[in-house]
Amino acid sequence: MQIRQASIEDIPSIMQILDDARNFQRSQGFIQWEDGYPDTATIRSDITTSNARVFLSDGKIIAYVYLSVGDNSYDKLKDAWLYDGSYGVIHRLAVSAGIRGQKISSALFSLIEDDYSAKGIGIVRVDTGSDNKIMQHILEKNGYEARGLKSFDWGSRLAFEKRL
Repeated sequence: MQIRQASIEDIPSIMQILDDARNFQRSQGFIQWEDGYPDTATIRSDITTSNARVFLSDGKIIAYVYLSVGDNSYDKLKDAWLYDGSYGVIHRLAVSAGIRGQKISSALFSLIEDDYSAKGIGIVRVDTGSDNKIMQHILEKNGYEARGLKSFDWGSRLAFEKRL
């Protein structure tokens, strides 16, 4: 598996993966992403910032993530974090239905962390919905520390942090 910067040509594959993720959320009894979010305009914007990534297996796109450096909403929660310094934030992580359940989350997180490390960033933060038990388990399994339920600009979410 490998990670690379996403391109405009990847948008149809990315949108299918995001649709798969929204459907999976609903099958698990929760909605973290409202219908239509993230939309094509959001993904196009992600790509133009050069922070959008796709994961490939055998040359096929199998997952998507947006990796920001810092985030204004996270900055507002200064008391929530254990570590000071430059940090990255994992946004919009989604995997295709075809690979879900194949226990590749650790490989995805390793590639994400390598991407941030290559930029000299040693702290990674992420949030997820309180109903998203699968993502909470994945984060804890990969060494992310729970920082509690926090109020982000997009709603209440469980916050996690990891020092690389």
